Amino acid sequence: MDEPVISDFYTPYYTRAITGGLLVLWLNWHMISACIRGNLANPAGTYVMTLFSMMLLAVYYYFFSKSWKRITVTPTEIIVDDVVFKKQIKIPYTAITHINAYRTGGNTNGRLFSQDFVIEFDGDQSVSINEAWYDNYNHLTTTIYIHKYGPGHGRERYL
Repeated sequence: MDEPVISDFYTPYYTRAITGGLLVLWLNWHMISACIRGNLANPAGTYVMTLFSMMLLAVYYYFFSKSWKRITVTPTEIIVDDVVFKKQIKIPYTAITHINAYRTGGNTNGRLFSQDFVIEFDGDQSVSINEAWYDNYNHLTTTIYIHKYGPGHGRERYL
C-alpha cells in the first residue's frame, strides 16, 4: 500500500476529446479559408462565423485542458500534474480540509451520471477528479481516503 498510485487515462474519453478538437480546428481552418477566398458581396456573415468558431475553439481548449491531469497518490501527498499547462500541485494530506464526491449529469463512458471527486485544501483551493477521465478512478479515490483517514473506514473493499 506504500507504492504510489498513478492515474490511468480513460482512452475512449480522450480519443473523443482529441477528435472533437481536431474537428473544431478543421472548422476554424475552413472558416478562415472562406474569409481569405472572400465573398465580397456580403463578407460580414463569414467574419461572424469565423469569430464564433474561434471562440468555440478557445472554450473547447479551456474545458479540455482542465481534464488533462495526471494524478499520483503517494503515502504523504497527492501530486497533480497539469499536462497541458505544465503545472504541478503537491497536496499534503495535512493540508486537505474537505473531501467529497458529487454526481453530475451527462452521458460519459456509457453512464448516465458520472462522479466528481473534489479535494479542498489550504482553505480556498480545490482539485476535481472526474470518474470519466480515468480507468482507475476507484483505486485513486480509495487510496486517497485510506491515506487521509487511515484504514477502517470501509473503503478497503474497493481496492
